[in-house]
Amino acid sequence: MASLPLHIFVRPGFLSGHTALLALLLCSGASLAAAPAPTDPFLRAGPAAQPPVLSGPDQAPPLPGSGYTPSYPATQSAAQSSATVVSATAFGLPRFSSGGGVTRVVFDLPAGLRYALTPTFSGLRIDVQAGAGQTRTLAARHLVSPGSAVSDYTLTPDPSGGGLALLQTPFPLGGSQGWTATETTIASGGRVLILVLGAALEGGADGSVTGSVQAIAGPPAPSGTPSVAAQQGTAQSGAAQSGAAQSGSAGAVLSSQDQLPPGDTSPPPNSVPLPTATPALAGSADRSRLTIGVVSGTSAGTPTVAAPRIGKNPGLTRVVLDLPDGTGFRVTPLPLGLRIDLTGVSAQRLGSQFGSGQSSLTPELRAWNFTSNLTGVSLTLVTSSPITLRSGWRDVLLPASPGQLSRLAIDLSPALADTTPLGPLALAPLKSSRSSMLAFSGAANRPKVVIDPGHGGSDPGAIGQVVEKEVTLAVARRVRADLNAAGIDVLMTRDSDTQLAASKNTDLAMRAALGTGVAQLFVSIHVNSTEASSALKGYGIETWWNPNNPNSQALAQNIQQDAVAATAAYSRGLKNTHSLAVLRQSRIPAALVEIGYTSHPVDGQNLADSNYLDRVAYGVASGIRDALQTGLGTTWR
Repeated sequence: MASLPLHIFVRPGFLSGHTALLALLLCSGASLAAAPAPTDPFLRAGPAAQPPVLSGPDQAPPLPGSGYTPSYPATQSAAQSSATVVSATAFGLPRFSSGGGVTRVVFDLPAGLRYALTPTFSGLRIDVQAGAGQTRTLAARHLVSPGSAVSDYTLTPDPSGGGLALLQTPFPLGGSQGWTATETTIASGGRVLILVLGAALEGGADGSVTGSVQAIAGPPAPSGTPSVAAQQGTAQSGAAQSGAAQSGSAGAVLSSQDQLPPGDTSPPPNSVPLPTATPALAGSADRSRLTIGVVSGTSAGTPTVAAPRIGKNPGLTRVVLDLPDGTGFRVTPLPLGLRIDLTGVSAQRLGSQFGSGQSSLTPELRAWNFTSNLTGVSLTLVTSSPITLRSGWRDVLLPASPGQLSRLAIDLSPALADTTPLGPLALAPLKSSRSSMLAFSGAANRPKVVIDPGHGGSDPGAIGQVVEKEVTLAVARRVRADLNAAGIDVLMTRDSDTQLAASKNTDLAMRAALGTGVAQLFVSIHVNSTEASSALKGYGIETWWNPNNPNSQALAQNIQQDAVAATAAYSRGLKNTHSLAVLRQSRIPAALVEIGYTSHPVDGQNLADSNYLDRVAYGVASGIRDALQTGLGTTWR
C-alpha cells in the first residue's frame, strides 16, 4: 500500500505456547502401558480382509528428484498371505475401522520388518525397513479420510526398500496421548500391528510392540530451558496454548490508531533503502506431502554428514546440508518445523543447537537437532512460525561442483507463499436462485461488480521490489477474466496507467461512486508497504472493510478467506480501524484487499512472481463469486 502502517506481528501467549510446543517437538520418550493382547478385529472369524479403495495415480504424481514413479499393483488380502512368505508390500495395505470417536488401523507385519513409531503434532509417523531377503516392493499409496480420527493416509517408498507411512490426525499426539499401539498374532499365524487413534486416548505403545518408539528429537535440554521431565509434563497443554495463539493471531496489531489508512494517501517513495532481496530458490510442488530424492553418484561405505550451515538474510533463513554421493533425502513438513531424513549416511555428531533462553538461532529458526533413525539420520528444524504444506519453506537440491558436495538448501520464512503454477483452475459458474438457468452466460441480468486497481497515472502508490500501480492493474485484469468466466460482469475503475482525477480526494470519490445503482459489489486492490525500519514485520494478506453497508464485513471475510486459501500466504485477517474514503463513500458492499507487502524482501518477491499474482487474483475472484452466490451483493436476481 502507499501508506505506512506499522503492523507488528504479535501472537497472544506466544512465548509460553512456543516453549511448550518446542518441548513437544524436541523431547523424548513414550510410555509403555501394559495391556492384554487383543485379537485382530478384522479377522475374528477368519474372513479375507478387504483393503481400502485407493485413490488414483493422479493423487500421487512422480516424486520429484527421485526418478521413482508410483505404481498401483493389484491389491491382496491378508488372508492370502502367511507369516513366512508375506512380502513387505503387505505392510502398505492397512485396514481401517471407526467407531466411538476413534479409528483403528491394522498393519500386517512381514517377518523381519523393522519399524519405528513417532508421535507428532499432526499425527503418527511410521518408518519401516524391509528385512534381509524380503521382497522390497512397497508402492506409493494415498487415502483421503479413511477414518473419523485419521484425515489422511500416505505411504511413500524409499529407494533403499523401506518407506514412510503418515497417519494424519486432526489433533496432536504426545508420547502416550492420543494413540495406542499393540501387536498380536492372528489366526493365519502372522503378526499385525494395531493402532488406535483418538483425541481422548491414553497409553501409547504397550509391551507387545517390537518396533521402537521415537520422539522427534531427544537431546538434553539446553541450559536455561526446562528439564526433559518438566517439558514432557507440559507439552500437551502448551501445544493447545500455541494452537489457540495461532488461531487468534491473524491480523493482531499492538496499535494502529496513529497510522495512516491505506489507500487514502500517496507519500513519496521511502528514502531509506529497503532490505536486500534474498536470491530465490525454486519451490517444491509435491502433492504427496513430501519432497524426496537421491543425490547422484554412488557412496563408498557410510559417509558422514556435517552439521547444517545456517545463513541469515533479511526476512529469511537459509539452511544448507552438504550431502555425499548416493545420499537419499526426504523432507516432511511439520506444523512448526521440518524433518529431513537422510539415508545411507551417519552424522559426525548427533548434536543440537538451540537459541539461548527465549531467543532463536535466527528470527525464523529456533533450533535444530540430529538424531539417528533406522536407515541413517534425521535433522529436525524447529521454526518460529507455522509451516504448512505449501508455505513457510521451500527447498532445492543444488548439484555438486568442483570442491563442493551436493547441497540441499532449505529456505525458511513466514512470508514464503505458494508460487507454483495455478493450472487450468476455473470458478464454478454463478447460479441464480430465481431462474432455472445454471449460469448467467449471455443473460441480460448478469451481476456486475466494480474492481478498482489502486493508484495509477502520476500516483504510483507504494514503490519497493514492485510498483503498486502496476501490480494492482495486473491482478485486477486477472480478476476480471476469472469473474467473466463465471458469468459475472466487471466494471474497472481504470484499465490502463491512468487516474480518474488529479486531486487524490476527487479520484477516490469518483472510484467509490462508480458502482452506485449499477453494480452489486465494490472491491479495491492494493499493495501494502511500511518503512524500511519495520519492513521485516510486514508480510501477508489483509482485507479492510468499513460500516458503509451491512454486508461489507461479510464480503471482506469471503475475499480474505479465499485469497489466503489460494496463495497459502500469511493471513493478517480483517481490518476496520480506519475509515477509508474509497470504502466509506461507496453505497454498496465494499472491501479493500492488500495482497502483500512490496517493502518485505520475501513478500516483495511473491508480488513479482506471475504465478503468485494468478493465485491471489483467483482467490479474490472466488471470494467475490461466493459473496454474490450467498446474496451479499445488492439485489440483482
